[in-house]
Amino acid sequence: MESDILPATLLQFRLRWYAISTARAVLRRWQALVLACGILASANASLFANADSLATPLLALLSPGHGTAWRFGYLLLLQAVAVMWAQMQREQIAGGDFMRYVASLPFTQRYRRRVDTIVLVLADSPLLLVLVCALVVVGVGHAHGSHFLLMLDVGLLALAAQLGALDRRRLAWLGVAAGDLALAGAVHTGFQTGACVLVAAGACALLAFRLPRAGARWQAMLGRAGAPLAAMLSRMAERLHPAILISFSILYRERRSEAIGKALGAVCIAAAALALMNVFDFDARAVGLAVIAQVFIALSISGLYRGLQMAHRDAARYFAALPLAPAWWRASDIAIVVAFALPLLAIPGGALLVRHAASPASLILSGASSAALLCVLRAPQLWNERHAVVLSTMVAAVWCGLTIALIN
Repeated sequence: MESDILPATLLQFRLRWYAISTARAVLRRWQALVLACGILASANASLFANADSLATPLLALLSPGHGTAWRFGYLLLLQAVAVMWAQMQREQIAGGDFMRYVASLPFTQRYRRRVDTIVLVLADSPLLLVLVCALVVVGVGHAHGSHFLLMLDVGLLALAAQLGALDRRRLAWLGVAAGDLALAGAVHTGFQTGACVLVAAGACALLAFRLPRAGARWQAMLGRAGAPLAAMLSRMAERLHPAILISFSILYRERRSEAIGKALGAVCIAAAALALMNVFDFDARAVGLAVIAQVFIALSISGLYRGLQMAHRDAARYFAALPLAPAWWRASDIAIVVAFALPLLAIPGGALLVRHAASPASLILSGASSAALLCVLRAPQLWNERHAVVLSTMVAAVWCGLTIALIN
């Protein structure tokens, strides 16, 4: 009886810890998701059309116009997004300091793995909505059961990649990449069903068993390969102002996964905007579309302000003993976030400049407006964490409309 109660208590505590530590973050993510669903609902009349729109990132794999190489790269990109999503919540998913105590208790590795998977699935709930929509659309709109299996395999491989990243067992990524290659080559062929079943079995094995970590020789080799880049960054850091260096170090050391995830999201926004510009043949509508894309990129990157503010808050007692002005980090945080976003904000404008679809003055104005918006968004992101998404979206929408009106 006690052997049954103890594991149940572990799962209860892990779920409780995740719910408490990420309550506001989960609320913000679901607010963003509900807002996206509302926008899609205004454009589509039926529930099935809304599900089709939400499932677009996964349904793109079924397009017959893409080859094996494209599908393989796209699968790797989807799994990279999933891994970054999990890495941003590493401490919350892992269980915090409580799990150091649990390491001394008689729990089997298999049960710990099972609990980790359950908590990770809960953390992936916004992403799972996309998978569920894809399964609904494929199950209703297509006669091939192999497409349904393909969507399931994509979800299982993404989950295996996330667990491999959280456990720092990079050998699991080789198995995930092998499954991606098998799926990419089998789509729309006679081997699709068999390949999907085989990949599903392999993905379940990756979820059930922990592969050994990379040996010390491989880790030393990776360290030597990254030494020149680390030295270059160290030399560059010596020339920065100490406040800028502190903000940069927070992003690089504590919020690296979040920053990379934000960058990947911004690249996806820019890629979608470029695809629509190409559909519009870079006519007059492309300028407004570029402004909208830049606003969405700024809105996404502005989430980094919360992580920076949390780090400064944790170190506030130490810095209070130094002769520094109140909120001395505000300017450095804004500078580092804007510098991080500038290359991403330049993608839509750069495409218009190359195609001669807009004047340089209007492109400079739109870029400056989006950079200024990124500075302004710090206030709604930090003023009320519970409703940060709603407040930031309202500010960004008004700013976007004023920018388009000013440019036109």
